[in-house]
Amino acid sequence: MQKPIRLGLIGCGGIVQITHARAYRALSDTVQVAALADVVPENLQKVGEMFDVPAEKQYTDYREMLGHAAVDVVTIATPHSFHAEQVIAAANAGVAVISEKPMATTLEEADQILEAVRNNGVPYTVVHNYIFTAGMRVAMTELEALGKPHFGRSTGMGLKPADFSAAHPTPAFAWRASKAKGGGCIIDTSYHEIYSVCALMRSPVRYVEARVQTLRLDIDVDDIAMLLCEHEDGSITTVSGAWCVPGTDSGWCEMHAENGSLRVNHRHNVADALRRYTRADGWKQLELPAFGEAESADASGHVRYFTETFNALAADTVLPVLPEMAYHNLAIIEAARKATTERRAIEIPPL
Repeated sequence: MQKPIRLGLIGCGGIVQITHARAYRALSDTVQVAALADVVPENLQKVGEMFDVPAEKQYTDYREMLGHAAVDVVTIATPHSFHAEQVIAAANAGVAVISEKPMATTLEEADQILEAVRNNGVPYTVVHNYIFTAGMRVAMTELEALGKPHFGRSTGMGLKPADFSAAHPTPAFAWRASKAKGGGCIIDTSYHEIYSVCALMRSPVRYVEARVQTLRLDIDVDDIAMLLCEHEDGSITTVSGAWCVPGTDSGWCEMHAENGSLRVNHRHNVADALRRYTRADGWKQLELPAFGEAESADASGHVRYFTETFNALAADTVLPVLPEMAYHNLAIIEAARKATTERRAIEIPPL
């Protein structure tokens, strides 16, 4: 029997405690949480207790963990502004890297990451969990039958608290509302809507027009993002995201093609996760396959993402989310910001 992959966690905050932990428990035969790094002692204690990580393997500096702990892979779940330096440090230590999105805050940082990963020959991937939701997995099997897409759209609306600012007492709120930490609506939440609808459209984005602005909240990052994207094959996609709009009928993406349409509900229960439209049947709810207990509760897709990723690492095969996918998503976001400033369509270089 193959030994479990030794996993080090860089960042042990809410997303790890609530979401990632569920995946690690479901993969206990494949993955062993072997070391932790976090600047908040309470996070170390809580996650250390979850996975029986001894105190001597808990670090307040991730660089000490990389230098002293025996790990095969690290996951990075820290504010966006830290991703580049932490990924590069892990790659230089010869450790495989699974990073929460986005891969970086700028394409310049992303280029540095790709250079470090290539130079050190380590596997590297970014968490695009919405592609692994129950509805999305089945939707991907329907694409060929529906033919060439011509229009896609996705929406992720939400209403943040009135005191959603850099001074908010909850750390997870504070850094997301901070430009210095790489926060903002488009890169924090609309990020998911962008890669999800692009996966259904099956063609890279070539041109972006957009308005990424701060309309309502007292923060130094954007609270609304509206994108109009033209794909390489000529198809069109719109992406709508906001932190200043009630989230009614929100958290979905659609693809419309020559033989029908698909609508994936990311944040709904599994029973209403996927609908298909054809002229013959109209809109029809599709049944999803039965999943195990851990996966049935996996509304965010993290369990399936980590399962496929760790299985690929164990088998030394291609990772399910390639770095190029994350780079392209970041390129769309940078283009949207530039389009807002320059009031014109921005071209994205081919992948």
